[in-house]
Amino acid sequence: MLQKKLNVLGLVNDNEFEYKNKFTLEQRQGKYQKVINNSGEERILVVLEKHKKAQIQKQNSKSNQYQLFAINKNKTLVELMQYVKQNVGIDVSASIFLYCNNQLLMMRSDITVGSIYDTYKNTEDKHLYIKYANFETFG
Repeated sequence: MLQKKLNVLGLVNDNEFEYKNKFTLEQRQGKYQKVINNSGEERILVVLEKHKKAQIQKQNSKSNQYQLFAINKNKTLVELMQYVKQNVGIDVSASIFLYCNNQLLMMRSDITVGSIYDTYKNTEDKHLYIKYANFETFG
């Protein structure tokens, strides 16, 4: 039901990432290897970009369309959501959702970033690509 509403709003089928266009595959693979060399395999690289149709107002004026960060695989999806709001500059009271490969990530406290990574990681550069967008709440 929610996926159907998202499709009607035009919030699916946005799988283009500025980060992939800005850096070559070799550069992206090098960034991944640097993270692994510095922190081991307990961290993953996440590329976070705003959906092209999202109407989210940022509190800061970061110029990049994307955010790249390394996060511990043991963090929960709820903790990732908090991290996203803090580091992207989204008001903590704003309602947003995250998705990978046009699949909505359900906010459950038992889901870890590592399990999402295992399911959705890019096999070429080993990054996890996530889009974020807002949605209307009624009632």
